Amino acid sequence: MQWETKRVLVTVKAYPEVSKAYGEIVCLAGITDNGEFIRLYPVPFELFRGKDRIRKYTWVDAKCAKVDDYQHRKDSYKVKTEFGKCMIKKIDESLTGISGKTPWDQRSKIVLPLVSSSLEDLESRFSQDKSSLGLIKIQDLLDFYSKKPIEEIEIERSMLIQKTLFGGSRTLLDKIPHIFYYKFHCSPDCTRIHDISIEDWEVFESFRSWSDIYLEKEILWQKLRQRYYEDFKEKNLHFFMGTHSRWPIWMIIGAYYPPKIRE
Repeated sequence: MQWETKRVLVTVKAYPEVSKAYGEIVCLAGITDNGEFIRLYPVPFELFRGKDRIRKYTWVDAKCAKVDDYQHRKDSYKVKTEFGKCMIKKIDESLTGISGKTPWDQRSKIVLPLVSSSLEDLESRFSQDKSSLGLIKIQDLLDFYSKKPIEEIEIERSMLIQKTLFGGSRTLLDKIPHIFYYKFHCSPDCTRIHDISIEDWEVFESFRSWSDIYLEKEILWQKLRQRYYEDFKEKNLHFFMGTHSRWPIWMIIGAYYPPKIRE
């Protein structure tokens, strides 16, 4: 492989999964300092735990190499591991918002120039050159729902321990069904009602952590719907989109939601 160092603004974290080879891993998506989308994989989940964790909108340097994955996706890169260490280094956290007010204006200067006109435009680009990441502005958010009644959704809590190639041992992840969806129109001229699955870490983590707080499933669902539907309708909402690793199916992998500009 031809390894190179890419400077990347982390914008998306998919919910962690368990690999037989690597243990708990995360797929990241972001924007390079050249203004291009990139997918980085595999990244150990340990980098996102604790006070020194990598947060969204952190600039990182990643030693990586272009990979020809199952769908030959243009923007997929493998992260290098040396001596059991993932070669990702934090560079700048000024856009994370950890020091105070969320810097939406500075983020938007990097993120919003990459907005595509529609989901159909992303589908066309994938057909042309296998570009498999993108950002679309949501014209109308129509629904946020679960394909399974909320009272029937169960989290499979894990107490298992697994050793990984990255070194050490870790408790395996809780398993959460991938059953959350959005319905929306993606542009003023959009006549399709898009019905797209959600793979965003934030939604899954909210469901997992809030399940321990709101023990009544009806209340839990109210909280989720308020956060990810009612509140989002009041934002300048965009979705980060990405294709499935094996099929040309587009999924919502993250949300970008700066405040609306009031006239």
